[in-house]
Amino acid sequence: MTNTIKTIIVDDEINSIHNLEEDLKAYPEIEILDTITSSQKAKKSIIQYQPDLLFLDVEMPYINGIELLQEIRPYVRNSMRVIFYSAFDKYMLDALRASAFDYLLKPYQTNELKQIVERIKREKTNNPINFDQAMRQLLSNDCKFAVQTISRLLLLRRSEILYFQYSEDTRCWQMTLTNMEQYRLRLSTKAKDILNFCPSFIRVNTDCILNIDYLSSVENNTLRCILYAPFSHLEISASRRHYSKIKEALNFL
Repeated sequence: MTNTIKTIIVDDEINSIHNLEEDLKAYPEIEILDTITSSQKAKKSIIQYQPDLLFLDVEMPYINGIELLQEIRPYVRNSMRVIFYSAFDKYMLDALRASAFDYLLKPYQTNELKQIVERIKREKTNNPINFDQAMRQLLSNDCKFAVQTISRLLLLRRSEILYFQYSEDTRCWQMTLTNMEQYRLRLSTKAKDILNFCPSFIRVNTDCILNIDYLSSVENNTLRCILYAPFSHLEISASRRHYSKIKEALNFL
């Protein structure tokens, strides 16, 4: 059947999968190839089956939905259509509305699912969405980082992130934004994961990773990091061990 839409559902909640499966039975064009509750197993299945349509939960253990898409990006067809399927907060909704991706809010209404399926059917033949372009748009400079905290997934611009601090009490990294909101990251998040996000994130001491876009100067004697206003009151000091990395990043004379 040439009009068949090969579909995979990825969601860590088995009841959500069953509900969506049941509702999709109303659309004979939808052929469900696989349902997966683990983001780790999902990568292998998506690459193997190369679906036309992927229903993807955003907030899952280990790696979130956007991280999963970034990992499979080189291995899937550009015609694959992704429907983010989750209970989103404002950060996610704003980002998705500005991108080419569709989204389905939990709990969804039957007519909302119908609208999405009908749109997928039309676009499959008339105006297929380019997956790679949609990913670039979602993770553009205006919405660059997908940061998984213990409570939610945040899509943030680099300029919104001030620094990361490691807490010995909670044994995890905490992110501070420029509006001074703080979020605890997942226990599995390591310093190297944060540093790999962006060259602007530099480790200034064992417990602090700073966005050096906000670093004005470093005092020679105390190694105190002076930040641009309105953050100049913050007490952050570099360690001798990491000072050379800061100088490399700032291209000191």
